[in-house]
Amino acid sequence: MVWHDGADFTNVARRYAEDPDRVLALLKLGIGKNDEVAAQACRHLDPSPEQVPLIVDMLEAALPRSSGSARIDIAASLHAIGASRHSPEELAQEICSVLQSRRSWGVRLDAAIRLAEFAPTTRLVEAASAGVRDKEYLVRFHSANTLMRWAGWDHEVWKDEELFSLIKSDAAPAQWARAADRLAAAVKL
Repeated sequence: MVWHDGADFTNVARRYAEDPDRVLALLKLGIGKNDEVAAQACRHLDPSPEQVPLIVDMLEAALPRSSGSARIDIAASLHAIGASRHSPEELAQEICSVLQSRRSWGVRLDAAIRLAEFAPTTRLVEAASAGVRDKEYLVRFHSANTLMRWAGWDHEVWKDEELFSLIKSDAAPAQWARAADRLAAAVKL
């Protein structure tokens, strides 16, 4: 079931504990159809050490064919599960490719949110900084929050009057750039 706050994976996890082969087969079908909820579910299972490679292999096989939100969540699940043949930087780049794409603003803001789960690198800070310069407000908002998290700040951008005033206008690219530069400089690599 998907609520406003995201999917509730309690039932999937319970069913996985009862019949992991069946649940993995169903998740594989969903992931094959580019379903981001199926990709998200993979990081909410409690696999045995023998089952982890099966899940990782399934996700890695789907990654090259995925797009949009599913690509974001496949990469995020691989990162959360670990044991991937892809480095964290490579997985983060998969998410950056979505953030920097021409996909809908909703998908790009999801990418900005998921990037916060990774350790910052120069390339990731550049991608999130570009997100703060995005024409869509919610992409700017969530990209700013990711940079703030990497900088070690414990609040969101809307609580910082100066930064928030720079990103909230829909017609102020120079202000967005100032906010992006300030936030990028605050991240210590």
